Amino acid sequence: MFVTVFNTLLAIGSLALLFGLILMIVSWITGNPIAAWVARNSHIILRIIFGGAVIGSLIYSNYLGYEPCLLCWYQRLAIFPIAILLFTDDIRKSSLLQLQILILSAGGFIVSLIHNVETIFPNSGINVCGTSGVSCLNLYVNQFGFVTIPLMSGIILLSGILISVLAMRYPQGSIAK
Repeated sequence: MFVTVFNTLLAIGSLALLFGLILMIVSWITGNPIAAWVARNSHIILRIIFGGAVIGSLIYSNYLGYEPCLLCWYQRLAIFPIAILLFTDDIRKSSLLQLQILILSAGGFIVSLIHNVETIFPNSGINVCGTSGVSCLNLYVNQFGFVTIPLMSGIILLSGILISVLAMRYPQGSIAK
């Protein structure tokens, strides 16, 4: 029961985050003030997203016993440091932190794309993991027929990319309150 509820909540949260990212992009393109609001609150938004990702990841592996594959580990190598870095400084004021979050998110997102392609097209010839250890094709979560752990990870890392770019675009000094 807990597993189903937990998977469903994370899947709904991931889809809501994706919808919010689409809304943010449209807002940015149209000049709507939502983009500036996201940039102004980027430090809080990213802390919640990446803190939640770390907690969810640890629950999956340590409580539910879902053993991460190689590509999951690489995505964790991006997500965990981002969560730590976000609590060391304010992304709105630190251009170095903005760049670090952008680089880590982009690297993790590329791994997530590879992982999602391997999950969606198992016979694609991409067989990064599975030769030794846990296979990337183990679908511990498949909510609504398409929301998997690699997809959730990709959405989280995409949020890191987009929100850090917004924080760069609207520096703290230029954000209207």
